[in-house]
Amino acid sequence: MNESHAIDVFWRWFQAHLAELSALTDATDPFWDVAIVQLRRLDEHLCFELSEQDGDARGFIITAQGHEETFSAVDYIVARAPKVRGWQFVALKPPMGFGFVTTYEGVAFDPCAMWFLPLDSSSHPHDLGLRIGVPNYTGAIRRQADNAVPVMLDTALSERAAALDVQHVEISALPESPEKEGYIELHELPKYIEWRKRRIHNA
Repeated sequence: MNESHAIDVFWRWFQAHLAELSALTDATDPFWDVAIVQLRRLDEHLCFELSEQDGDARGFIITAQGHEETFSAVDYIVARAPKVRGWQFVALKPPMGFGFVTTYEGVAFDPCAMWFLPLDSSSHPHDLGLRIGVPNYTGAIRRQADNAVPVMLDTALSERAAALDVQHVEISALPESPEKEGYIELHELPKYIEWRKRRIHNA
C-alpha cells in the first residue's frame, strides 16, 4: 500500500466513524485509542488532539509529538484530508499562547509563573537554548516538570516553532531573583525569538 493510498484509507475510516469521533471529549474514552491506532498506521509518532466545538467546526489536530522528521508527513496527511462538514483538520499544534495551566500527573504547572534564561552555544551560535526556571522545582516533581514543560512549549509556541526555533531545553529551579540573573518571563518568549531572528538576520 503506497503512502497516498494509506492516507486515503485513514480518511475514509474517519468519515465512517464521524459519530464516535464527534462524541469524544477526552483521552479516557476507549474510542480515542481506537482512533490513535488507525492514525499510527501512517506513522508511529502520530497522535491527535481535539478542540472544543467552535461555531460550526471542531478541530482535529494531528501532532507529530515534536518529532521534526515527521512534520512533512503530517502536512501531507492534512493536505489530503477531505472536506467534512463540522470539522477542520490542522497539521501540528497551532500557537495557543501562555494563558493556560497544565496538570501533569496531579502537579499543576503555570507557564505565566515561569521564567527563561537564553543559553548560547559557541559551537552552534545560531541555536537557541533555554533554561526554564520552574517555581517549587524539587526532586519530588522533577520528572513531571521535565515532561510537562516541553509539551507546554509546543502548545504555547506551536509544535513547529518549538521544534525549529528552540534547539535545547533544560529545566531548573526558579532563582529567588530571576530578573537579576538574566531571566526573562516565559510569556515573553515569542517576542524574544522574533527579536533574536532579526538580530541574526541583520548580523
